[in-house]
Amino acid sequence: MRRNNSFLKDKRTSHNPSGEKSKEIVGIPIKPFDAFAVLSVSDTLKAFSQTSFQSRSLAHCFQVLMAMMKDPERPTVFMGLAGAMVPAGMRKVLKDFMELHVVDVLVSTGANLSHDLLEALGFHHYIPKKSLPDKELLRLGIDRIYDTYVYESHFMEADKFVMEFAEELEPRSYSTREFLGLLGRTLKDPDSILATAAKEGIPIFCPAINDSSIGMALAALRQRQEEMGKKPLILDPLKDNLEILEIKLKSPRTGAIYVGGGVPKNYIQQLKIAASIIGKEVPGHDYAIQITTDDPKWGGLSGCTFEEAVSWGKISLGARYATVYLDATIGLPLLLRGLIELKEEWWPRKPLKLF
Repeated sequence: MRRNNSFLKDKRTSHNPSGEKSKEIVGIPIKPFDAFAVLSVSDTLKAFSQTSFQSRSLAHCFQVLMAMMKDPERPTVFMGLAGAMVPAGMRKVLKDFMELHVVDVLVSTGANLSHDLLEALGFHHYIPKKSLPDKELLRLGIDRIYDTYVYESHFMEADKFVMEFAEELEPRSYSTREFLGLLGRTLKDPDSILATAAKEGIPIFCPAINDSSIGMALAALRQRQEEMGKKPLILDPLKDNLEILEIKLKSPRTGAIYVGGGVPKNYIQQLKIAASIIGKEVPGHDYAIQITTDDPKWGGLSGCTFEEAVSWGKISLGARYATVYLDATIGLPLLLRGLIELKEEWWPRKPLKLF
């Protein structure tokens, strides 16, 4: 006996839009990823634009990044850097972003800069040969960063270097941008984030520098100077607020690249608000991408989603933005490699003289 499907057909037809309007809604068909057809990372990212989930989100981030690079008005691009990117092997990736002038301003956690300094002094982070209990690592003087090891004694050497360097500076007030620029000039490692920024004239801001090995070393120096009756070197983070705002005020258009979230992201996001407080009106950012593993349903996403940022004016109404929920140690190198492969489309990118 054959089943009568006429009722089901009628029901499906009544709830299935047809014609040109439906084509406008559903868009283009998903295209299965063909590993034999792609010959480069840029090919892969292009192919990802016709797949789904986070592969398509990564492709959207790359499209926004390319749009930033090709914008004829030369937007100033801020990078917010959180997470343990240097111990994870992303140090040269970050250096290359700056040397190519994809990034014009870096806002970083103090931890990433402390780890960069450690490597600039000739020390390393290590892949463990043997996994040990953390209490045994403590006994051996080995610090663990997820699956990466580093010697505590090397941090102490880096702290000593910071203290000796800072003690030679004029004892006055410095923004973290000025202090880190001076520190970067003393480093010879060509892959150093601090050294590259100093060489390329890229300002580095570290609004939470006290939450780092560099900050603790400077605190120890200050205590010693005060005990000896000397005038101490002072880092003034409020100077940073005014200096980074000056960059925003002078930039016709701005974009942002967020690696993780936290303080670096919010520090860049709040520039429009900071301008309004001093009586200046500037637009929000015109472009923004974020690589993150945070979850917005808990009310944060390390400084709010881009859609939420629109309500504050932090992101312009007509801005192009995209977020990919992905480990930055995967996403960031892929985006850089894609840019390098398509370099002829946006290079050269004129460096900005900000300070």
